[in-house]
Amino acid sequence: MLFEFLFTNETINSKNPINRIVWDTMVENKRAQHVYETKIGAKKIGIHENIWKDQLGNLRSSVEYEITREDFFNKHELTIK
Repeated sequence: MLFEFLFTNETINSKNPINRIVWDTMVENKRAQHVYETKIGAKKIGIHENIWKDQLGNLRSSVEYEITREDFFNKHELTIK
């Protein structure tokens, strides 16, 4: 719902058209990665090793994803643009 809103909201897109959304998740979060890849249709675009420290000071890695407006509408068969 968030991605659909970001891609279709006229107020947002009239000022700064959104053509792609990029986000990340922890490398250990396999459940989220599965949802992003199979349900949302996002593409894994990179893995960032030891990119940030958690609250205990441990270095953590992340996986970066993206989805384009075109890929989102193709995957979800929406025609609103």
